[in-house]
Amino acid sequence: MKKIIGLLSFLTLVQMSFAQDLKKVTTNILLGKFEAAKDEYDKAVAKKATLGTTAEGYYLKARINGALAKDASVASKYPNAFADMRKALDEYMKLESNYATAKDNGPDPFFDIYFKAFKDGVDAFNAKKWKEAATSFDEAVKYSDIVFTQGWSSSKQKFDTTSLMYAGYANQNAGNLDASNLYYRRMVDANIKTPDALDIYRFLLMQFINKKDQTNFEKYYALSAAAYPSENWFEYKLDYIEKNLSMDEKMKMYDKMVVDASLNENAAQMFGDMFMAGKTLEGLSNETAEIYILKAQDAYKKAFNFNNNNYAAAFNVGISYYNQYTVLDDKYGENIRALQLLNSNRPVAPKDPKKKLQVDAQFKAQVDSVKKLNALLDAPIKEKVDAAIEWIEKAFSNIKDKPKLERTEKSVAARSVDFLATLYAFKRDKLKGKDQKASDEFDVKYNYYDKLHDKYQ
Repeated sequence: MKKIIGLLSFLTLVQMSFAQDLKKVTTNILLGKFEAAKDEYDKAVAKKATLGTTAEGYYLKARINGALAKDASVASKYPNAFADMRKALDEYMKLESNYATAKDNGPDPFFDIYFKAFKDGVDAFNAKKWKEAATSFDEAVKYSDIVFTQGWSSSKQKFDTTSLMYAGYANQNAGNLDASNLYYRRMVDANIKTPDALDIYRFLLMQFINKKDQTNFEKYYALSAAAYPSENWFEYKLDYIEKNLSMDEKMKMYDKMVVDASLNENAAQMFGDMFMAGKTLEGLSNETAEIYILKAQDAYKKAFNFNNNNYAAAFNVGISYYNQYTVLDDKYGENIRALQLLNSNRPVAPKDPKKKLQVDAQFKAQVDSVKKLNALLDAPIKEKVDAAIEWIEKAFSNIKDKPKLERTEKSVAARSVDFLATLYAFKRDKLKGKDQKASDEFDVKYNYYDKLHDKYQ
């Protein structure tokens, strides 16, 4: 028993001796004698190697090497000091999550890596070396987060906004979009809303649109609108709708916005564009295409009602009616061709008078049936033509007297006069020989618009 007690006493003395060796290290650190601290540290680890693999051992090594690396008078003697500090600090953080040793001995290594990483990031960023900049700023954020969360910085911020922003920009430019998104989201979540941060909000929304991430899109759409209420965020919502919703979902969304009065001029115009584009989808039935055209027409009319100077909306209403007219006119033309085919294939009349009367009656019934179809088309065709003229003339009237037209205005003007000439020519020809006075009046209109063709080319 005495031997065991003696052995325990010996081990205790040894441990105290090692502790004293590390005490010498920390004392020299407190005195700012870092070369002396290094010598004492090396002696202590030489006596007991396991001291170097403890949390305290790793941290003291990091603390000493960090100081040597930034001391210009001795840095050349220790060219690997900064790298040794980084390695030691990495090992330390694996062992001690509460940073107790760092708090006791000063957090300088964290600041050293943080500041150097930030400086290296700025240098690479200015040189447009995006991957290098991203790597450096990633490290700057990692260590600055520790500095700020542990309360070691004089700032009361939760994180270093500048490092986060640079890290986001650098990763974005390097093509690391998922990484940049994480940095940007932290800033938005923290309600950072400086003028410089506006593009971050925009970028995030575009990323969620492209990823079809509705949950995050809705979240950050609301945050964006709250942070910058004067910005036109609704365009992003419409962009999300256009790229990610089916046509049925778009129509339901439009109807909902009409009911809850959240529709505005811009939204109505863009919904009109979506529905008008929908009519050209591959494999679409004529019936469904007609539904889309009517929906587009309704949306454009609402846009014009919000602003009766919206020539584009008025023009598009006119085009929607023109499209409906062409569909009906195509049916009319098919019926004319059917009549021509009937006439060209008219059966030879039998010599028997009774049989001849029967054949003639059957043929007449077929012809009358086709003619009746066209007679039923006359009224709706006239309605669509008149509505197309009304709305296209509204569009043209808005811009025709402007001394100088912008590119879009000029395009609308050019197309308007051509469409109006075509429509009035149709009305003229329809009444020729039936109501010559009206036909002549429409001919005047036709000539008026036809002569304007070259003016807007």
